[in-house]
Amino acid sequence: MESWHKDILKKEMIDTRNPEKLDSFYTQLCEIHKKSFPDMRPRQFLLNALGYINSTLHRDPFFPESDELIELLKQYANSNSMWYQGWDVLNKRRMIVEEINIAERVRELTNQLHKASIAYYKYDNPIMTDKHYDELYDELEKLENESGIVLSDSPTHYVQGYILDELKKVKHTKPMLSAKKTKDSNEIKAFLKDYDWYCSYKMDGLTLVVRYNENGEFVQGITRGTNGIIGEDVTEQCRFIKNLPMKIPCNQPLELRGECVVSYDEFNRINKEVSEPFKHPRGLAGGTLRTLDLNIVRDRNLAFIVFELVSPTFTHKLEGLEVLDKMGFETVQRCKPKSKETGVEDCVEAMQPEFCKYPVDGLIFELDNTELSKSLGATSHHENCRMALKWQDDTYPTTLKYVDWTMGKFGTLTPTAVFEPIEIDGSIVERASLHNISVMKDLGVKSSGQTVYVYKSNMIIPQIDSVEPINKEEKLIPDKCPICGQSTKIVKDNNSEVLVCTNDNCKGKLLGKLSYTVSRDALNVDGLSEATIKKFINLGWLNSIRDIYYLSDHENEMKALDGFGKKSVDKLLLSIEKSRKTSLERFLYSLSIPLLGKSASMMIADSVDYDFDTFIDEMTIKGAEYFRCLPGIGDALISSLNTYWKNHCSDILQLANEFTFETQKSIMSETTNELENKTFVITGSVNHYQNRDTLKADIEAHGGKVVGSVSSKVNYLINNDINSTSSKNKKAKSLNIPIISEDEFLSMLNN
Repeated sequence: MESWHKDILKKEMIDTRNPEKLDSFYTQLCEIHKKSFPDMRPRQFLLNALGYINSTLHRDPFFPESDELIELLKQYANSNSMWYQGWDVLNKRRMIVEEINIAERVRELTNQLHKASIAYYKYDNPIMTDKHYDELYDELEKLENESGIVLSDSPTHYVQGYILDELKKVKHTKPMLSAKKTKDSNEIKAFLKDYDWYCSYKMDGLTLVVRYNENGEFVQGITRGTNGIIGEDVTEQCRFIKNLPMKIPCNQPLELRGECVVSYDEFNRINKEVSEPFKHPRGLAGGTLRTLDLNIVRDRNLAFIVFELVSPTFTHKLEGLEVLDKMGFETVQRCKPKSKETGVEDCVEAMQPEFCKYPVDGLIFELDNTELSKSLGATSHHENCRMALKWQDDTYPTTLKYVDWTMGKFGTLTPTAVFEPIEIDGSIVERASLHNISVMKDLGVKSSGQTVYVYKSNMIIPQIDSVEPINKEEKLIPDKCPICGQSTKIVKDNNSEVLVCTNDNCKGKLLGKLSYTVSRDALNVDGLSEATIKKFINLGWLNSIRDIYYLSDHENEMKALDGFGKKSVDKLLLSIEKSRKTSLERFLYSLSIPLLGKSASMMIADSVDYDFDTFIDEMTIKGAEYFRCLPGIGDALISSLNTYWKNHCSDILQLANEFTFETQKSIMSETTNELENKTFVITGSVNHYQNRDTLKADIEAHGGKVVGSVSSKVNYLINNDINSTSSKNKKAKSLNIPIISEDEFLSMLNN
């Protein structure tokens, strides 16, 4: 090396390594850290920054001198901090975040004001003073302005529903790929190797891309579509997703991916209000988001769960999700491994499906490092940085014996596969619903003797997974009603084929209606099973709901019937008398009015203070129009109520004479916390309840919780076969968890 080169280099080294320059360097370093990444620990900030310089800027961070290194750090901040350009705004917002969880407070205020508006404008029953409302409104408006977080149903930015003409097709900027799937945890372990990773729920809904502009304003929502290349523009529908912010604290374009879902509670609520229940929350979420009627979207509580921040990117994906949490988004539940040896097993144990209020169909194991994930590439189907662990639904082969047809309260005949008994999860299964003719055709159910594969959905409900083809074909769809013998016909209902009886006076329709009437959510008459109702109909004792309350006229005849004795008859008649004390809500629900579910019955009852006479007065004077202001009550339900009232007004008044209606005060005073902090597992058949779902509902109504699998966190296993050798019984015994029968459970409630 020439001597002059050496001299220059020496001089530069002296200049750049001047200790006086260190103050300036560390001041600038501290400024970048504080203003760009205030929530990062020093070592986290430095490691991330140096890693970015090396992997993205392709510079070895060992060589740059202090001035150049500062410039490289600023590049890192510009690329990875959403707030780098708005430091003053950030500092102002961080002061708020330090005092309260701003996103949660915005959500809380939005909900409070929404409830107050409904009470004031729709029920004419204010729940707070105007002054208090204004104070909350002002607080919300201030927080929205300062934080930049505005939810879709904010009273400061309310959007009225309307009807769209069509859904436009949109091409994704890059294909939305899936995750490689497996049911083998060992394959997951091999994939993860020694990488840093995390686990999250695989949400079971409709995948969405959501975009915001440089001002933090929501601008677009697009469905994944069938192939991940072309989706549908659902921007306007997204404006009614309750937990999706319309404004966020961000000053550069933002794109993220997530899942549009409905909770199990919302799924159950909606199914009680519609004439044809949805089969799965996934279908409800997808159908709602893709509807052209925005009033429907507004009245259903869709949720958007974020699982990926697409851009801008962070060095670590978890950092991006944590930032989104602070912006007001609801991000996917996730778990970090505590041990490399048992990390997968620990996460699977901690992320069981019953721990999530939304439907999930597996777990996603994701590499955390963004650059590493990109370097692994993708196939035409999936990205190589993640893998899905699907929950195993074991299927069991058995032989189809025949198809049984049962009738609902509106005359629809539902097919049920009856097969050779098999044991699944500790209980004997011999029946599974086929739902409708369309499902039968799709599965290929053609003849007795066919091999069918059965599983338990969510370890509870028996379902047909598939069938083996067979050469012969029987006439499994009857052209005559199996109950009355009159003609049947196949009709279209919500894009599905269903079988109906054409006879308006079919006893099967009466059976379906009365079974519904005496159910737990309606009049709650214990002891009137479907078989018993059918027997009484055939004897001519039951021709209407009112006849239930005159069964005592047949007491002696009843005691002489096979299977009936003095004790069972006395118990049935006592239950009937007990049901005479009811609420307006239960009474309306019991009438089987088309489209009137439990939730709508409750809202109608509440709007007239649970007073039957007031309800009659309003229906007589104004008709169902009086209830139009209630949420979820639209033209179809109003028309149905008016038609039913016109045809059955006198029947309603006569039937009401059999009841004493509870006041709102007595209803509100009922205790529901007997089972608080108690967790149950239900298995096997039930005797007192209509099915296990109604038992589950009763547990939850009394403050308890029901899960699908036995673990150390469970307090009781309910199984009428206490001595069963099923896997659940064995596990409960090994964990010293009490196994109780239905009778013991009911005694627990009554004590």
